[in-house]
Amino acid sequence: MDSKKILVVDDDLTIHKLLKTRLEAALYHVITAGDGQEGLVKFKKERPDLILLDVMMPNMDGYTFVQEFKKIGDLRTTPIIMVTAQELMEEIFRVEGINDYIVKPFQMENLLQKVEKHLRSPDRRILVVDDAVEVVQLLESVLSDRGYRVSTAFDGLEGLTIAKREIPDLIILDVMMPKLDGYRLCRIIKFDERYKKIAVILLSARTEQEDKILGQQVGADIYLDKPFLGETLLQKIKELLWD
Repeated sequence: MDSKKILVVDDDLTIHKLLKTRLEAALYHVITAGDGQEGLVKFKKERPDLILLDVMMPNMDGYTFVQEFKKIGDLRTTPIIMVTAQELMEEIFRVEGINDYIVKPFQMENLLQKVEKHLRSPDRRILVVDDAVEVVQLLESVLSDRGYRVSTAFDGLEGLTIAKREIPDLIILDVMMPKLDGYRLCRIIKFDERYKKIAVILLSARTEQEDKILGQQVGADIYLDKPFLGETLLQKIKELLWD
């Protein structure tokens, strides 16, 4: 089997040598670049499986690299791990959609664990609960194509049964459903110690402010209006499952 390719973009030659030595010892193929501009050139040529990216660099910094990378690459298929000397950057990285980060100075074993995690096939489980068959089929197709393991249910009681049995990482939940509506299902999940860590996205055609407030009260992580944009939903999913 071919070795996974990792692109290291950093202006520190000592970091280059360290990462190259340790990553190659772990049987990865390593390509290096000294700044963001060179990194983009190397990405186009080599098409690596993962990028380790410094933040502060000459010519093109890490943030600019990410913006330019998004025009030619995809963070879903080529994850980026930011390597930074700055603490408390998680929220900025999350907004940018960056897959992960590690703070300098770092333990090599921690970095190798992150690399291994992001090079594994996605294995996050999502439960879609909606009484509209076409919505369920669309979401199942889109999410499966992006590597998520998808379960489906067509009413609230069925959704609750599956959620308790499978304990998914995230539930996409319609509000107006037979047998058990989305608000009540969300509250049951979020107010139970066994399941409260499951992320919940509520989808609803009810756009009044009091509906959104009710969504917050029952513990939903995100409330999205129908009709929703697919890319917006995918980004929200990524933010909730980001670690």
